[in-house]
Amino acid sequence: MFGYMDESGEPGVANHNNDHLVVSLVVFESRDAADKCSASIERLRTRLNLPLNYEFKISRNSNKVKTAFVALMVNLDFRTITVSIRKDDFKKTASYTRIAKYIANEIESNCPGISILQDSNPILHKELNILFKNSRSGTSIKMARSHSDNLLQLADYMTGLSAKKVKGTLKAVKQYKPFISKQIYFGEIGI
Repeated sequence: MFGYMDESGEPGVANHNNDHLVVSLVVFESRDAADKCSASIERLRTRLNLPLNYEFKISRNSNKVKTAFVALMVNLDFRTITVSIRKDDFKKTASYTRIAKYIANEIESNCPGISILQDSNPILHKELNILFKNSRSGTSIKMARSHSDNLLQLADYMTGLSAKKVKGTLKAVKQYKPFISKQIYFGEIGI
């Protein structure tokens, strides 16, 4: 299995109630499935007359681009694991070590042995790498930048949609609904 991971939010103490750190892992059963998905994203870029180096990023894209990308996502062959950590439950500080343990446990429980490419986050990557090095299942993780990888851009969109869903607005819940069938795991944790 192959996975592409991104996160939304920071691990620090919550600034307000319902502040979350959301981590999503987009999972593919085979390299072929991942390649087909990446090719579909390339075709969308061409169809929208976007530059070849255009980055699909949910927080920066226009509504037209977001709508087209989300519509494409519904038809792509992938699954997801999402962990949402309620930061308002933290007493004083949040620790990437504690956060990484929860994330690693869900990944190992649901996709043992997966090879993960993570969008650039050196601190979380370091913690997960330490945990996965000790993995008996062979799970591994590498870091990359999303601007050069279509599937990390897909992970960015999945994370963004998941982050909006956990905030609970009616529009966000409706927008997320088509992705429920793609879930391997979606959990909200307070630590």
